Amino acid sequence: MSLIGPRPERPAFCAEFEKRIHGWHYRTMVTPGLSGLAQVTGGYDLLLKEKVVLDL
Repeated sequence: MSLIGPRPERPAFCAEFEKRIHGWHYRTMVTPGLSGLAQVTGGYDLLLKEKVVLDL
């Protein structure tokens, strides 16, 4: 993990993402100030499902 920090998603988006992508809520449990592999390697170029797989 890198110290670049995850950007929190808006609550309305989180609720919708959780309906569509199993495990989305686990991404919100990351301690502020830390970032997972998805943000470090893919950024905005990844699909949401790809981000969850990389972060978990």
